[in-house]
Amino acid sequence: MNSEKRTNTMKKPRITLWPLIPFLFLLLQVSCRKDEPVPPEQEPTVEEKARDQLYKIMKDWYLWYDKMPEVNPADYKGPEDLLEALRYKELDKWSFVAEKSIFESYFGAGQYLGFGYGYAYDAQGKVWITFVFRDSPLYPQGVRRGWRLTAIDDHELAPYEDLGPLMGDPVAGVEKTFTFLEPDSTEVSYTVAKDTIQINAVLLADTLHVGGEVVGHLVFQTFVQTAMAELDSAFAYFRSVNATQLIVDLRYNGGGSLDVAQQLGSLIAGNANAGKTLCRLEHNDKRTSQDEDIPFLSLPNALDLNRVIYITSRGSASASEVVINGVKPFMSTALIGDRTYGKPVGMHSWLYDKYVFVPVCFRLVNANGEGDYFNGLPADDYAEDGLQYAFSDRREPRLRDAIIYLETGSFPNPAQKKSATVRLPAWKGIYTEIGAL
Repeated sequence: MNSEKRTNTMKKPRITLWPLIPFLFLLLQVSCRKDEPVPPEQEPTVEEKARDQLYKIMKDWYLWYDKMPEVNPADYKGPEDLLEALRYKELDKWSFVAEKSIFESYFGAGQYLGFGYGYAYDAQGKVWITFVFRDSPLYPQGVRRGWRLTAIDDHELAPYEDLGPLMGDPVAGVEKTFTFLEPDSTEVSYTVAKDTIQINAVLLADTLHVGGEVVGHLVFQTFVQTAMAELDSAFAYFRSVNATQLIVDLRYNGGGSLDVAQQLGSLIAGNANAGKTLCRLEHNDKRTSQDEDIPFLSLPNALDLNRVIYITSRGSASASEVVINGVKPFMSTALIGDRTYGKPVGMHSWLYDKYVFVPVCFRLVNANGEGDYFNGLPADDYAEDGLQYAFSDRREPRLRDAIIYLETGSFPNPAQKKSATVRLPAWKGIYTEIGAL
């Protein structure tokens, strides 16, 4: 089956799960005599067919099609190698080819195969757990944000060591022994098996009381389809307690579906802005007919706010940036933590056999035409990520500065224009958006 699926920075299932736009592929008809069958070794492989279809898509839809080098597709074994050769490396760090099963499981069902945790490195390269999904086999053991990971299968971790190669084969049942230091420095080890993890995208939805007002506090990890019900529930809770201020923590949110970004943006911007433009998708000059305005929706649990505070990092990307940039023209916004990642472009996706092609196809701008934030959206207040603190702990530097801003209207650290010392993993391909092992 060959089809194009509309996505964004992110992967954008809209209205229906993955509305299909017909895409015609040219088929080369080869005639041959019945007594001269094509030798099996001359039949193109699935990889070669996929490679050739990707080449056609890139020439027609790729945002930077005019900057692709001239190549002979036959020189490449499969679509992954060809994409790497064609990618406009000056700007494009995101186009990828994924396995169909992984892609659809993550974006459709909110699932992936792994151990269910995120991590980051401190200034010394030590590994800290940033969050643990409730479905993780580590969650019942009590592992939480603020624990430090020191070894895997008796292999002591080196500073800034990449954990990916230590996770074992990508199959369910692979066991690993993780050694941690708890917050009180107690050392513990747990042996758990890799499994399909159901993501809870809302890591935390609670409230703070600041200056006599109720402040909604949302920690949101990814924009997958299953997050829509979670967001609706969180904002219903904020409305039920009459929250008049809002802190949205996107520090580990690498993106996802534009539908979910539209929902979150609408819940923040409020029904007074329903129908106005959250973002506009602008394609290359061959595909201007696909340009589209994405409006704010009218939603029953939308809040009535006059400002919103975001906690951000270099890991806040894609759909996170669409929400921040898209809401900005309509209400006062503040960014606390660090500048965002810088991904002002989005993708469509095409299914071909076992592959999904996800090339960058459009740029994203807000209602004022503002986009091209390849260097990220700058923070108003620069604060370290307090890896040793829970998200709700008022001593956590980024939450602390957000509270101070709510109380005083001033930023405690406005002059520091450098990135924080915490380093996030260098995810690749679809794992850039999953953001967890």
